[in-house]
Amino acid sequence: MDGRVNIGLAVTVIILTIFSFFVSMTFMIPVAYSMINSQAYGNGIETFSYYFSGFSYYYFVTIVLGMIIAILEIILFKQWMNVLNRNILNTQRMLSNVRTEDISVKSEIETASVELRNEMIPNWAFWGFIISYLAMLGLSFLGSMVLLFGLISFIFFLIYLHQIFTTSHDLYKIKARVYSYLKNMKGLPSVEEVTSVPRRNIFLVVLLTIITIGIYWFYLIVKLSVEINEYVKSDELARIKLT
Repeated sequence: MDGRVNIGLAVTVIILTIFSFFVSMTFMIPVAYSMINSQAYGNGIETFSYYFSGFSYYYFVTIVLGMIIAILEIILFKQWMNVLNRNILNTQRMLSNVRTEDISVKSEIETASVELRNEMIPNWAFWGFIISYLAMLGLSFLGSMVLLFGLISFIFFLIYLHQIFTTSHDLYKIKARVYSYLKNMKGLPSVEEVTSVPRRNIFLVVLLTIITIGIYWFYLIVKLSVEINEYVKSDELARIKLT
């Protein structure tokens, strides 16, 4: 089995992010109101002091929620890579067990095996993102270093996300081609096509995320997780029938 992406993680990230937002607003709105009130009428100082006294509590809750959200997202991101790479390895194993004297089928299997190996997602971009992200948090007291490592972590993450987008889409094309040879060889026209994952442009994803203030990103992490699971499920069924 290739495993599955835990869609519950993506949903939990969304729920906790919304909850964190409301926790922040619960503190910020009364404080902002009391500041305006104190400046306009000079009688909001006590109210401001009252709300500001709870700052440490709300700040602590927000920080904890932020850490939990970050950890869950990192786990989700790694699951994308793990599931796709495991799918590639299992497909290579299946192809290596195919026995045929048909030269065209042999050639196609060899070609597909090489292409699958090239589609393996390396983990350097993922770990580069993690290390630079942790460095950014650890050096939060140095403004310039935070910006530097924040930019580096963002670049690594974009590279990693691009790899996920590319591999998840290209795998369908490879499978569709090699499986058609195997279906004809085994006389199994009833084998269903593998579900495809749409190709996405990394720059368009960033743009849509900015325009929608992050809403598109929450949609994407759920949608992509579902698409990967559907692809893997259909591919597992196809491999079983073609074995």
